[in-house]
Amino acid sequence: MRLVAWNCGGGFHRKAAALLALEPDVAVVSECAGLERLLAKVPWFQPAGALWTGDVGQKGLAIFSFGAYRLASCRSHRPAITYALPARVEGPTSFNLLGLWAHHHKAPLSVRDPGPTLGALAAYQRLLRRGPAIVAGDLNNHIRWDRPRKASNHANAITAFGRLGMVSAYHHVFGVAQGGERHPTLYWRDRTETGPTYHIDYVFLPRGAAAHILSFSIGRFADWTAAGLSDHVPLVIDLDPRFAAGLPIRREARACE
Repeated sequence: MRLVAWNCGGGFHRKAAALLALEPDVAVVSECAGLERLLAKVPWFQPAGALWTGDVGQKGLAIFSFGAYRLASCRSHRPAITYALPARVEGPTSFNLLGLWAHHHKAPLSVRDPGPTLGALAAYQRLLRRGPAIVAGDLNNHIRWDRPRKASNHANAITAFGRLGMVSAYHHVFGVAQGGERHPTLYWRDRTETGPTYHIDYVFLPRGAAAHILSFSIGRFADWTAAGLSDHVPLVIDLDPRFAAGLPIRREARACE
């Protein structure tokens, strides 16, 4: 099962072919226009499933599925969290999915505000604990920006993920700590290949599923940023479809509430 997480930087109707070339089964796409607007511009883009959250006429967060995979929305969705989208993925392997585009600048935040990532993890902890579950998207945060007593520090999110029994796929595969990333997911501002090497895009999954990661890759600067597609590059994770086998599944885990 291949999952892709990518902040397309807007204008997804011009970039849909680049996503499809990655052959995802499931894709979490940040800064994507609403589905009605998108499909009016690219009627040939026909995913098997599509969910979206955002403000009408503005960028938001989309989840797409392809092939044998289908999506179900969750009644527990809280649009006030910008932007978090809970979903149930059904297919050859089935799991709960929380897509995130953590939009910190939607409204002013105080140092005591936990921000959208921690808000989403708290709001959807039942969905994530029922398992198996994956969290993927643009968290817009890194420990380089952590400050004393700031509630939205990335370290606080990592602690929250840990309490949910989840680990970062990249950091697990490459054996590095948070802050030790060797492959950037963002080429911001000057968009040069020699800039800082850090992440703001992530895939988190249960510790027990990490052993079933078949491959994890991050898009190349030349293919995505230098080509004018986005200042973010995609994260591509391949999981053995049996990754959910043996993981604890709570009662009524299949329900997406």
